[in-house]
Amino acid sequence: MSRLRTPNRHDPCRCAFETATSSGPMDTTHTSKNRLVPALISGSTAIVLNTLALKAADLVPLATAKGGLLRLLSTWFAAPLVDLGIASAWTRAGAPAPTSPVFQTGFHLVVGILMALFYAYALEPILPGTDARKGVIYAIAAWVLNAAVVLPATGEGFAGSAHLTLAGIVWFAAAHGVFFMVLALMYGILRRPSGR
Repeated sequence: MSRLRTPNRHDPCRCAFETATSSGPMDTTHTSKNRLVPALISGSTAIVLNTLALKAADLVPLATAKGGLLRLLSTWFAAPLVDLGIASAWTRAGAPAPTSPVFQTGFHLVVGILMALFYAYALEPILPGTDARKGVIYAIAAWVLNAAVVLPATGEGFAGSAHLTLAGIVWFAAAHGVFFMVLALMYGILRRPSGR
């Protein structure tokens, strides 16, 4: 809330500056802080649930399109990472190989948090409608991008259809729908002022 002061004849700019820089609508630091923690909490919860849903498919067993983004980025960046010596330094450090389950799960979790931050700072403020509607819009946009760009670029066809059954495609879409809906709904709840 802005601190209101009576104008000061000796320093009229001070009152205007303090009003504009306090926790009022012009305070972007306050808004930024109000987005970060809810984004991290809702993103962490959503990506853990998404990861568990994808791991549950392995128990069925049911192949899903998980790992498509990592495979795509690996093809783009493998040669430059080798040329720069980063790949050999990574190996010497004893870090997990990109093909290992530990690396893949870690990559998945990091991407989920980055997607939550992207939602909080870029999409949520401009998407129309309720939290649920925002989640659906984000889910559909991400699914289309993955199905029509990422997976075909890795040779898996539209939505992974070159290697997956319809059940695998649907499970993958549902697991990611869980991520986006939990993210949007939980983020909305955490951002709401208490008492509302």
